[in-house]
Amino acid sequence: MPFFSKTLVCPNCHASLNPQAQGLNCHSCDTFFRINKYGFLEFVVDETLHEQDSTTEEYALIQEKSGARLYHEYLRPFFNQEPFHRVLDIGCGIGAPVTLLLNEGHEAYGIDLPNLAKFWDKRHNDPGHFFCCDSTLLPFPDGFFDVVYSTGVIEHIGTKVGHCELLDDYHAARQRYANEILRVTRPGGRILIACPNKSFPIDAQHGPRDYSSPKRRVRDYIYQKTRLNIHPVWGKYHLPSYSEIKNYFIAKGKARSFEPLLLKGFFGFVSSGRGFFRLFTEYEHGILKIFTETGKAYIEHLPKALRSTFLNPYILVQIKK
Repeated sequence: MPFFSKTLVCPNCHASLNPQAQGLNCHSCDTFFRINKYGFLEFVVDETLHEQDSTTEEYALIQEKSGARLYHEYLRPFFNQEPFHRVLDIGCGIGAPVTLLLNEGHEAYGIDLPNLAKFWDKRHNDPGHFFCCDSTLLPFPDGFFDVVYSTGVIEHIGTKVGHCELLDDYHAARQRYANEILRVTRPGGRILIACPNKSFPIDAQHGPRDYSSPKRRVRDYIYQKTRLNIHPVWGKYHLPSYSEIKNYFIAKGKARSFEPLLLKGFFGFVSSGRGFFRLFTEYEHGILKIFTETGKAYIEHLPKALRSTFLNPYILVQIKK
């Protein structure tokens, strides 16, 4: 059994795990976590997660390029603002930033849904650092990480099929997600959360519905013509707002601080398109590609006082435990 058998804990009860022939077994609740056919451990309590397919080979190739860009242009400078060694990527996709961190000598881990394992296998990702699991049930000890980051994940927590149609108890699911992140972050450690902002009326990263959603004729028509999802900024919608995330992590999670960050360097820009409705039209690795120099200037220089308002299309926030 690889070295990780002493690092990991049971995601259900946080007890230690004993190595077995084909996985790890919890000595307390007797839950067995198997190694799948690709060689990666599966900490999957909810079997429906096996049905959620979030990546294609085409999208994996996009993630490979954009993940490396994100790491070099934004994540590494962010990490280096304070001393760090252990890092967790929740919703790591194919895991390019995690692999780059490992190559630079840091202790880094990535988690994602079971369907990512085949892509990890093709790219020779280290089975001791990539795990299939639920982001609300993490297999790591309390206070283990210096930095935890999660981009484009929270908006899919508490949904019916992992996309955009919400369950009735989605707030409770997102609170569990926040609580788990806080649990595995050390006191004084940093958390980076990123996703589109519900308070901004255009969601350029997601379609208006998934296969479990009812038809939304007006929004469907606009999306077909513009590739833009014009959505409500109040009530039940799968994107969170800054205030909702602050409530999960600060009011209820009792984190120490909450800081909306400038988006400069976070997005990859290309020069194409015209007009306001072409500013936000495509994404790569869960990250918006902003079109035209006007859009770039706007999103990269939004004043601090406006970063958590409806004028900001994207949430990027640092939370300190």
